[in-house]
Amino acid sequence: MKQEMEQSIALRMQQQFLEELRGANEISARFGLQLSEQGMQELAKARTQALVDHGRVELGASAVRAIAEGFCDSPFLLQEDYEAVLPELVDAFYYFKNACGEQLTDDELILAMRERYDVFDGSVEAVVGTSLEALCRARRLGQDYDEEWEEDDAYGDE
Repeated sequence: MKQEMEQSIALRMQQQFLEELRGANEISARFGLQLSEQGMQELAKARTQALVDHGRVELGASAVRAIAEGFCDSPFLLQEDYEAVLPELVDAFYYFKNACGEQLTDDELILAMRERYDVFDGSVEAVVGTSLEALCRARRLGQDYDEEWEEDDAYGDE
């Protein structure tokens, strides 16, 4: 009985997550980006793995929809890359949420990641190879964080 209940809860959570992605698809479609049903399933798996890898738990709505919506109008994100890039950005997001000590809201972090992505012509490597220490410091001090980005291999070394 307990196992059935756990499976039921997990199934409902997965269905809710897929509905969030379908909602994000409605917005991203305006920019020529769509996740296929298989792509949504793969993204769900990648999100679960990222949460486990980074020791995070999400209650309620996932940050993935906000990430998809935050990046969908980038001129550097193309349909042929969308389903591969989004899981990488999701993993980086959860890593950075830990790295910045919760000093940034989800929206601030997504905006910072997006700006880095665009500055480097759609390079996910530029996003994941960035130290957020300077970004967090600049945010606390009220400085423009565009000047505070620093290259760092900390993410890639894990």
